[in-house]
Amino acid sequence: MAGEKISVIIIIYRVKEYLRACLNSVSAQTHRDLEVIMVVGKDPDGTDDGCQEICMEYAAKDQRFKMITCKAAGVSDARNRGLSAATGDYIGFVDSDDYIDRDMFEHLLSLMTSHNADISVCGRYYEYVNKTLSDSSLPDGPRFMSAKDAMEMILSGTGFYLHSWDKLYKREMWDGVLFPVDSYVEDRVVIDKVLGKATGIVYDPTPKYHYRERRCSMSKSGDVAAHNEEANRELSVYIKSQFPELCNLVDHYMTYEYITAIQNVYLSGAPQKAAVYQNKLKNLDPENKNPLIRGDKKLQLKRFLALHLPSVLSSNTKRRNKKLEKGLERFT
Repeated sequence: MAGEKISVIIIIYRVKEYLRACLNSVSAQTHRDLEVIMVVGKDPDGTDDGCQEICMEYAAKDQRFKMITCKAAGVSDARNRGLSAATGDYIGFVDSDDYIDRDMFEHLLSLMTSHNADISVCGRYYEYVNKTLSDSSLPDGPRFMSAKDAMEMILSGTGFYLHSWDKLYKREMWDGVLFPVDSYVEDRVVIDKVLGKATGIVYDPTPKYHYRERRCSMSKSGDVAAHNEEANRELSVYIKSQFPELCNLVDHYMTYEYITAIQNVYLSGAPQKAAVYQNKLKNLDPENKNPLIRGDKKLQLKRFLALHLPSVLSSNTKRRNKKLEKGLERFT
């Protein structure tokens, strides 16, 4: 598939330990027509942890690699800089502490071409220090879907989600789209709108992307509940406006998300923050008219615990998490 250039955007900030593995995996792609845009964030005094030096090395030996340096101003700012510099026919993202299979972009481009899709999506590996898990339990084979189908899959938790990095996009999907610089959950408030523009999306759960599970990830921080809740509200408003037939599914999804927010504030040692999410949970489907919520017995139990016995819910969650991650060691 020579002649179809893919711009791969990699944002880089204080990931020296993992950076070479990431860049090597991109350099080794079987699809050779790449433009690799490395956006390196630097501290206010102009220093970094050595990432710039590594990027300069790759740019010097491979003309496909281009480096942009800037003051570290968050993930969204860096991704927007990468998008502005991209000249490819297609756009892909790789996080700088992760890595990808040699044929990931060839596979995604082949899927897109064979299904006449605007976006293609692959499965993921979840990398721990001592073990690798994957999406291999999901249904086999590529599935072509509309934007509505994709939103339904995301809300149901039965396939891919709103990450930027497990996908390949036609360049025009990003026309007029920027990551919001005031958001900490930047993927969730942008990728839904990019997916919503697509006339066709193809998803193959075969794992090609290696997501490194890290202890210091933003998604594991104590502020995750507030950031996620804000992003989920924006997500729900967008989907309801564009796909009103999914309204019941959106509220079912949001019920789970409010319960998760209550769990997270308890687990992070800030139970006083639970009341705001409990009130939102109470006000969601107060007349019990949503058949998806009403018919979900597991959800009904969790809702009761979240509203009346949140400490019990969080204790159960903590025990379950320990069981699920028993023997798994996260990267630093």
